[in-house]
Parts: sequence; structure tokens; C-alpha cells
Amino acid sequence: MIKLEGGGVHLSYEHGSGGTSLCLTIARQILKNKKKVIWLSRYLPDGKRSSQILKGLTVEELEKISFIFIENNLEDSLKKINTLVKLMALEDLIVVDDWCQKTGRASKIDIIALENMLKIFNNTNIIVSSTSYQNVDSTSSEWESRGGKRIKEIMRTVFLYRVSEMNNQRIIKEGDELKKIRLLENGFEY
Repeated sequence: MIKLEGGGVHLSYEHGSGGTSLCLTIARQILKNKKKVIWLSRYLPDGKRSSQILKGLTVEELEKISFIFIENNLEDSLKKINTLVKLMALEDLIVVDDWCQKTGRASKIDIIALENMLKIFNNTNIIVSSTSYQNVDSTSSEWESRGGKRIKEIMRTVFLYRVSEMNNQRIIKEGDELKKIRLLENGFEY
């Protein structure tokens, strides 16, 4: 689905396309492989949706995921997970779902926090997600990712789009490569 080897991945998703569901699907696979997941978010994932996607995991596997609420800003929350991250391995995963606000510009303090996170926690896989937006000043209909040029310099950006609002088909775009995936009740499949 999304390759996690080396460096961080910025998942920039069209609102309503299933960005959180995709992150949960990837987290489920990490947990099935007996690895750990730390999930930071400004909004806890929907309980019903999370249980549908994480259904079938053993108690032992579910004990390896930690959910942490981003209270003030990302920088403060990253300080809280310092001890946990030291116990993580390369195959483990940190998810920062909605690393910045869903509207407006990403704050400079959150961009700096992401930059520091990649430097400090470079011993594990990292996915950060945020909503895409369409630039009203541009003649292009292309979606843009939050965080601007700096985020594109420090992380691979992957886009998630709906094919249409009427079906469960989605497109993952990384560079010029497009992959079709489907959103099902128990997460994504490709």
C-alpha cells in the first residue's frame, strides 16, 4: 500500500477519503507482525470504525498500540512519548494522524516539531497525515499538501484521493505512480 522503508511519510488526504482508515489499516498490519504502534492525534479515531479495522487482532497484538491525544501542540506531545520511542525498533510505527489543523496553514511550531521528530526518532517508521487542500490562487486543480516546501523536503509525500463520492475506490499517488485501492468495512485492500 504505502512503502515504509526509510524516512517519514506524509499522507496528504482528501477530506473524507479515509486517511485515518488507511493509517489504521497500516497499523493493523504492523500489529499483526507483532510490532508496536504509537498513535498520536488531535482527534481520537472513531471508535466504531477503529474496532471494524482492528477486529481480529489478538489481545496480545492490541496491547502493542498506544493512543496519545495531542493536547496543545505537537511539540509538547512528542516530549511525552520520548521514553516509549526509545523502546521501539525499525519495524515499529509512529502515526501522527492530523499533525496540523484541518484548515489554514500549518503552524511553524508544528513543522519544526515534525522536523525534530524525524531527527530524534529515526530508528522507526513514521507516518504523519493531514488533509489536502486546493489552492484557490492556482489555475491547477491539483491537490496540495499542508506544511509547504519544508515538509516535502524532509518527508515523502503520498496523496490519497477519492475516485468519486459514490464508491469505495481510492487512489494513492506518490510522484507519478498511481495505485487503486478499495475502502472496505475492515479497512483498505489493494
